[in-house]
Amino acid sequence: MKKQSKLSELRWPIGIILSIFGLIALSIWTIQQANIKPVVMDDYYFDSYQNVEANINEIQAKQIAFDKKYNTQILANTPFVIGQNEIGIKLTTKSDNQPVADANITVKITRPDTDKYDQMLKVTSYENGIYHLTPFQVEKIGRWQIMTKIITPDTLASFSKTEVNATK
Repeated sequence: MKKQSKLSELRWPIGIILSIFGLIALSIWTIQQANIKPVVMDDYYFDSYQNVEANINEIQAKQIAFDKKYNTQILANTPFVIGQNEIGIKLTTKSDNQPVADANITVKITRPDTDKYDQMLKVTSYENGIYHLTPFQVEKIGRWQIMTKIITPDTLASFSKTEVNATK
């Protein structure tokens, strides 16, 4: 019989120990990466996930009815520029292209990867079917989103997200 060396006898235990240390190191790395880029909750519907989950069928039915009855158009200078920007929202009926004057409009300017730069805009005036919103500041070059929630007098609701780039 051949005599095995000590190293070949310890090959499996050493491999198992190294694998355990590797798993621990990868777990630490994963936690560090998660802290660098934290998860941001999606608030596309301007509501908590639980409320959206409970009422998604009703939300989608209202969205479909809204899309059949109304036209919306975001009036913005694109791309955004660093500094002050303005947008407006035009809302008209599809049947006769008449302006809708008494809608409840909520707009948020945000970046898709973080909520650090979120800005809620308010309607400042209404003129000829166009809702003018408060001016807002863009501080960073890159992708931005205009998220809108429109509720009409007949309680139909629309949610939309429009991508916009920002340049110098």
